[in-house]
Amino acid sequence: MGQFRSAWLLGLLLCLPGSLLAEQNSYDDVVNRIFWQKLYSQGGWSLYCGFRFDSAGRTATGGHVRIDHIYPMKRMIEQHQCSSRQQCRDSGNPDFIAMEADLHNLYPVWWEISSTNLDSRFGEIEGEEWRFENCDFERRFGVIEPRPIARGNIARALFYMHHRYGIELDRQTLELMQQWNTGDPPSRQEKNRNNIIESIQGNRNPYIDNPQLANRIVIKD
Repeated sequence: MGQFRSAWLLGLLLCLPGSLLAEQNSYDDVVNRIFWQKLYSQGGWSLYCGFRFDSAGRTATGGHVRIDHIYPMKRMIEQHQCSSRQQCRDSGNPDFIAMEADLHNLYPVWWEISSTNLDSRFGEIEGEEWRFENCDFERRFGVIEPRPIARGNIARALFYMHHRYGIELDRQTLELMQQWNTGDPPSRQEKNRNNIIESIQGNRNPYIDNPQLANRIVIKD
């Protein structure tokens, strides 16, 4: 009975609109007063390359990092059947507004990589042909292979978005993300980030708290 109740509560929390979990922030709020000032107030490391950056998003070499959606904006727009991001915003659709600003789907990414991810999917690529110096990041024919210690973060972000907003995961992607989730368990940094996001946004990514939940995801044919 206890296990049933826990599963029911998890499903309820994942389905609650953001406005019922905490005050709903817009994406502009996230950019201007939350992401750098609260979530990364001490700086951090970029997701794909692991470049150290300060609280202003600047790296030691003078470059900078940007805020990037793991589940890409292009697919959010398609899911909501908008012609553009601005049209989705103007429609006032609360699901899009919440999805666009959801901190669990937002990571700091070195700006040169951020600009290459607009129409790509995650996968594994044969060989080790890095696109950028000192960065284990590969992209070929629209497929992105991130460094191993970023793969679990990506998988758990996608699992969260799948359940919270109903984003589509095909069977091949699900199976790969489950492998990445197992191969790269949550680090102390990822767990701490989950805690901070809860304090800001009012909800957690349960796949960070319990990665084994990912094995229960089933794709219906």
